[in-house]
Amino acid sequence: MRFFQNWSVTSKFVTIYVSILLVSLSVTGYMLYRQAFQSAIAQAQTVMEQNLLQTKASVEEKVKLTENISQIIAFDARVQTFLDSDFINESFQLQDYRDNIMPIIDNIMRQNANIHSIHVYMSNPTIPELYGGYDGFYAMNRIKGDSMYQSILHNAGIQSEWHSLHKERLLLMKPGITAKADVLSYNRKIFSNRDYGISGLVEIEITQDELFKAVKDSISGHLGSVFILDSGNRIVSNNIPGTYGQNADTVGLAGLLDNGRTNKLATVQGTRSIVISIPVTGPNLRVVGVFPVSHVVEKVSHSIRTMLVILTAALLLLSLLVYFVTVKLLSRMKPLLKAMKQVREGSLDVSVPVVWNDEFSQMALSFNHMTGRIHDLVEKVYKSELLEKEAELKALESQINPHFLYNTLATISWVSRKAKAPEVARISDSLAKFYRLVLNKGSSETLIANELDMVKAYLAIQKFRFEDRFDAVFEVDERVREYITVKNILQPLIENALVHGIEPKRSHGTIIIKAYLEDGQVVLRIIDDGVGMPADRKRDVVEGNLVSSEGSGYAIANITKRLQAYYGEHHQLELFSRTGIGTVITISFAARRRTDV
Repeated sequence: MRFFQNWSVTSKFVTIYVSILLVSLSVTGYMLYRQAFQSAIAQAQTVMEQNLLQTKASVEEKVKLTENISQIIAFDARVQTFLDSDFINESFQLQDYRDNIMPIIDNIMRQNANIHSIHVYMSNPTIPELYGGYDGFYAMNRIKGDSMYQSILHNAGIQSEWHSLHKERLLLMKPGITAKADVLSYNRKIFSNRDYGISGLVEIEITQDELFKAVKDSISGHLGSVFILDSGNRIVSNNIPGTYGQNADTVGLAGLLDNGRTNKLATVQGTRSIVISIPVTGPNLRVVGVFPVSHVVEKVSHSIRTMLVILTAALLLLSLLVYFVTVKLLSRMKPLLKAMKQVREGSLDVSVPVVWNDEFSQMALSFNHMTGRIHDLVEKVYKSELLEKEAELKALESQINPHFLYNTLATISWVSRKAKAPEVARISDSLAKFYRLVLNKGSSETLIANELDMVKAYLAIQKFRFEDRFDAVFEVDERVREYITVKNILQPLIENALVHGIEPKRSHGTIIIKAYLEDGQVVLRIIDDGVGMPADRKRDVVEGNLVSSEGSGYAIANITKRLQAYYGEHHQLELFSRTGIGTVITISFAARRRTDV
């Protein structure tokens, strides 16, 4: 603030306005950037996930086709019957074997170019092996010792299973030929119709190139990296050079994948990327995509740069406009400043010309009125001094009146005792005590003990008036008497209870006054068994629509306002009333002793 003290008003205004513009435009630009960035990321996550879902659907389609082909073979009645039969007439059966059984596999191979090989393993030892290039019927003994087949052969609960990436099985061994193709294989049991045992096992191999062809053709591959992972987090797709057969951790996916579906932002090898993982039904594979965020928000960044140029130009233009407007407006203050200097020097006949009707013109007009009324104000000061003297006399008079009232009531009490009228003496004593506590030496607050004593004096007078048609019961926690409250808040409520509750009842009634402490608050409660009030009248009382209560001079709304002014939000007034039952009014406020004030 000291730095700006010697600046001109124009400099201060322009600096403040330009700062406001700079901050607002910066915040607006940042918010637009964040929204555009987040929107682009969210849209990219959705689009990339849809592309990977299409890739997944393509892989699952081939997986489902492979499984269906295995079912065709496993449930073919000719194949089942053949595997259950013993070879006796070898020449006849061998011809049937070649003409009717082998063509089943051959036809499937010709109709499904994506299938690499089909092997049928036979449990029947009497049937000779018959095979071609990549298909044929083989003895079960070839695979009984292979660990890859142990789970399906020895677990009755498994009818079929997929095997992850491995080298093709070359069961027909030829010189100079080695297994080259990487395949995934699917095995299904063939059950015997004779004894429901395992009569054979069909194995279908499909190359990873064929099964994952959709990964290479995926549009998503142009925006990032798409992998196929097996259950051991091994990369089984070779669409990205150098990653085939590697563990997912080597490409920065350590700890980022779980068994379920994933679509999140993560840092992969130091690059903020979108990581999407989608499980593939069947061979326990996952399609995983890693898409750098920079590729996604490249167009957004270009748009943001364009927006920053526009915002900067707008800032410069608005700054010039603010400077021009500020200079023009403050130039109209100069005549007023000049006139104020003349007044400071003692000239009261100064006036400022008023041309427009804006705030500056209103200031000039107010200044002219001010100089014209200075003389009137001087006279009013003199009159104010006279009024002050008069107020002092009235204050002195108000102090005399209570003493006169007390003396008069004391005289009445003395005369009534002399005339042997104890009831008159008791009423005059109660009335004197009541007014002494009501006036409270002009103080706006009093002890709760005084407030309760004042109510007792008031009830003593009213019991005489009502001819003992009601009882007053006090249930007071003695600790509460030492706390302070706004004076005269109980008497108007008790007067309401008498006038509007007990008196219309036309029978004996009871008023209960409770005072106690609860959770650091003073609670005052007035309970009467009078006629009560209907719901509409209760609503008017609570909302303050009733200006005053008859016979008391105080309305509940007035008491509420006094409590609000004295305690702020630390008070509460509750009203319960039921026609024919009675009324309960509860006041609670913060407990404070006189030393706390």
